[in-house]
Amino acid sequence: MYTSVIVRYDEIFLKSEFVKRQFEGRLVENIRLRLREGGLEGKVIRKRHRIYIKTEDAERVADSLRKVFGIASVSSAIETGAEIEEICRVGLDLAERVIKRGEGFAVRVKRTGKHDFSSKDVERALGSKILENIDTFVNLSDPDKTIFVEISGRDAFIFDRKIRCVGGLPYKTQGKVIALISTGIDSPVASWMMMRRGCEIVALHFGTEGEIEDILRILEEFSGYEIKRYIIPHDGILGVISENSGEYTCVICKRMMLRIAEKIEKIENAHGIVTGENLGQVASQTLENLEVISEVAGPIYRPLIGMDKNEIIKMAREIGTYDLSKKVHCDFAPRKPATRSRLEEIERLEERIGIEDIIEEIDLECLKG
Repeated sequence: MYTSVIVRYDEIFLKSEFVKRQFEGRLVENIRLRLREGGLEGKVIRKRHRIYIKTEDAERVADSLRKVFGIASVSSAIETGAEIEEICRVGLDLAERVIKRGEGFAVRVKRTGKHDFSSKDVERALGSKILENIDTFVNLSDPDKTIFVEISGRDAFIFDRKIRCVGGLPYKTQGKVIALISTGIDSPVASWMMMRRGCEIVALHFGTEGEIEDILRILEEFSGYEIKRYIIPHDGILGVISENSGEYTCVICKRMMLRIAEKIEKIENAHGIVTGENLGQVASQTLENLEVISEVAGPIYRPLIGMDKNEIIKMAREIGTYDLSKKVHCDFAPRKPATRSRLEEIERLEERIGIEDIIEEIDLECLKG
């Protein structure tokens, strides 16, 4: 029944013409990649603040685009000519398929270009046609079903649903960042939020290979691209830190992670580090400790900093990473971690541990995948 998919974006529309063309180009590339990965065929066309996909499998194509960053909504549509008679014929056919007996309906028309009729003319003509042929009634304030018509130049697209998508900016339009990802709830959400803003992520995990593979697979469903990852075995390093740092173990551990992330940032030509830290959630995430932790590297992006735990959990469920996350427990965490640390004391302990030498010995090229 449907012959096309309408792809809508919102933020891209607000950009300058030059930036808009760049972002639209990347979005089209990401859409084509998604279609290839799904074994779907369609011709992708850019046209006046919309992207259209001509396809014989419109509903599957529309569903496959739900997780593509940069898309606000999609609709499976029937394409026809921009003449009132043709719109009424095709619109009635769609209405007969979707409006049940006794349901209220509305017709909504948007029009761009020059025509010898107005949007209201089309609404009245199609609405009258539906009333003549279907046992229904007009309900403009709260319709059970809505028949939408978008007219652009010589073409018209008729549809009955708008499917919400993830929105944001197209993936890979904002450069690359290094994302610290654990098996916990927070860091996958932080990574997803930066991806939604157009950032390409390189994953950095401190642990064993395989621990975050399922989480990365979920994130890759949104990006459409394989996510490069660095896996750093760190139990040995943590053992040395905990033996010499006492209540400051967590702060020194975080600084060590950021130092390694900064080295990877240079290797990858990235533009910052992403963490799942959230103000006041644990002892190492007080303002004083975050200030000391942040001193070793920059810039550091913390998209969750002002969110509460319930908001983060809700997002993790929506993204699909919540059930894969585990309650993070560190065997090396002190019984009473410091909530306030002084930079001078931390630097003294790091010098005693030889933290710079430990980091220097890590061969990052051998640990990327």
